[in-house]
Amino acid sequence: MNNPSKYKIGLTSAVALGFAGITYVVLRKILKPKVPSEAPNLDIKIITCEEDSQDVVYELRRRSAQYHAIGFDCEWVTDQGKRHSVALLQLSTYDGYCALFRLCHLKSIPNCLKDLLEDGSIYKVGVAPSDDAKYLANDYSVYLKSTLDIRHLVELCKYDTGGLATLSKALLDITLDKSWRIRCSDWEAHKLTERQIKYAALDAHIAVKIFVKLINDYHKNPLFTLWRRNNNDHWEKISQFCSKYSDIPYKTKQKFKKNYKEYKAKESKGTKEVLSKRYPHATRSKPLYHNCFLKAPDGELLCTCDNKKAIWYVERELADVVCEDPLTVQLRFEPAGRSVGDVGRYYQLTKENKCVVCGAEDSYIRKNVVPREYRKYFPEVMKDHSSHDVVLLCAECHQRSNVRDQLVRESLAARCGAPLAPRAPPRLTDDADCKKVRSAARALLYQTKKHTLPETRRKELEGILLQHYLQHDEITNELLEEAAKIQVVFENEDYESHGYKVVEYYQQHEGLLRLEEEWREHFLASMQPRFMPELWSVKHNEERLRVRLNEGRLSEEDLKLIAM
Repeated sequence: MNNPSKYKIGLTSAVALGFAGITYVVLRKILKPKVPSEAPNLDIKIITCEEDSQDVVYELRRRSAQYHAIGFDCEWVTDQGKRHSVALLQLSTYDGYCALFRLCHLKSIPNCLKDLLEDGSIYKVGVAPSDDAKYLANDYSVYLKSTLDIRHLVELCKYDTGGLATLSKALLDITLDKSWRIRCSDWEAHKLTERQIKYAALDAHIAVKIFVKLINDYHKNPLFTLWRRNNNDHWEKISQFCSKYSDIPYKTKQKFKKNYKEYKAKESKGTKEVLSKRYPHATRSKPLYHNCFLKAPDGELLCTCDNKKAIWYVERELADVVCEDPLTVQLRFEPAGRSVGDVGRYYQLTKENKCVVCGAEDSYIRKNVVPREYRKYFPEVMKDHSSHDVVLLCAECHQRSNVRDQLVRESLAARCGAPLAPRAPPRLTDDADCKKVRSAARALLYQTKKHTLPETRRKELEGILLQHYLQHDEITNELLEEAAKIQVVFENEDYESHGYKVVEYYQQHEGLLRLEEEWREHFLASMQPRFMPELWSVKHNEERLRVRLNEGRLSEEDLKLIAM
């Protein structure tokens, strides 16, 4: 007969031994010293002449086809606080093919490289790549598209953010050489040292390595085989994941997130206010589209409109209400034109009150697809029916769109000779002498009354006034009153508006219709909106004006202004 007590003792011993074994394995794994990863072996190409660029750029494109991303970085020399033009441009693919373009020797960026940098289908990944992109735009008139700060993805994947060296150590266990001696070395030297070459290549390569790791970490689902070569739609998945972060500086996003949280907190209390002084766009508390109907005297539908416009016609006895839900009014007079073709049907369609990019319906802001700084200088014939270029965006999409618009502004500034601030002369200038005189007069007027002005200071201020008003021998109250109101701000005769110069350039060269189309094309390409109104068209104004031309409602002067 078996002894139960012995059986219990044996079972307890087995469990204890099993637990001890598991504990040993776990502790051994935890306490085992971690061996840092070695820096990867790289295939580094140094380009110092334009002839070598073609093959290298082709290879970069070929090798980046799988991931649609290349590591990107720039180096330059700073002398006594002044930055020289970008001296070195680094690009790297995930498999370790690195190209170092020595721009200080090339003097200009080859067209093949320019095309690669301005290709929106390839992400240029790094830490603060938008800053380097601005330098390339300023120095070489190259306008990068699809820059992507990997810190957006680091944050999304719930890792601690930091600089490239910190991220490299934390995510790849690779230690980068970030000595100030190499970072601030002479990147314009006749020949780069081995240490400089390795430093520059690794900065670009580590960025794209981190990018791929983060994408894979975010999609840990084994069914989501993002990087398989036979996965035909992997680019669409990457694009959907990354597009909302492209060309958005990481710092800008952080500021916006803080302001947006403040706004949401106020909104939850029942008040809708401007987000902040740094983001001065108020969300709408009322819908933009009321979708009321406006009809011709014979009952033909002309367009949809808002309540205010419909009621305006009725109150002036220019129209009658024929239906209250939805509000429909019928004109008592024949309108100047009827709806013709798709361009006319666009205005007859009802429109949704939601973000045209992401579809959010809780809050939205009016977005001028063609910015007002240009449209306000258009001839009147092109300003009619501008509602076509007003769409709704949620606050986050609106902020992203504005950041990406700046790239187009910078490109137009270079092409049209229309510098943006702060390079352009200011519209208003202060006269330092007049400000000094006004300040002295106000001090004498107000401080003397309070008996707080020392005698020596009073005489000094009176001397400033008498030096300006040479025809006066003494200070009187009338003189003080006049000097206290003296003009100190004047129009700058050298000022020329950026928007005005761009419009003037297009009037003389490509025509204003083309300027409109470029902005519309940019909005579609940069934001990829999924909920645009039906029949919204890049060539909308051209089609509308052709209808007016066929109806004899365009003058020769109008045709000349729009270069149609």
